[in-house]
Amino acid sequence: MKKHRFSASLLLGIFLAIFFPNPVQAAETCATLLTGRCETCHYLTRVCEKVAQKKGKWSWKRTVKNMVRQGAKLNSAEQDRLVVCLSEPAPEVKTLCNQSK
Repeated sequence: MKKHRFSASLLLGIFLAIFFPNPVQAAETCATLLTGRCETCHYLTRVCEKVAQKKGKWSWKRTVKNMVRQGAKLNSAEQDRLVVCLSEPAPEVKTLCNQSK
């Protein structure tokens, strides 16, 4: 009986870790994507200038899709996340771009 409970608890823990990741990880993703992917081809100042223009989601989606066609290594989920990061910059993105209020 105890072994069965332990197995069920272990499976539940693994399920939660996979499908409900730490919320801090999502916040770090924007800065990581900007520095790890965008900066591969662009200086961060260029990206931040574009962020300051406050382009909408559709405009950023078009831009990100174009960058993927040019060779940017982003999967579909990363593309979607990057579009949100650029169109609705989180505080860590503003800090990264020296746009903090």
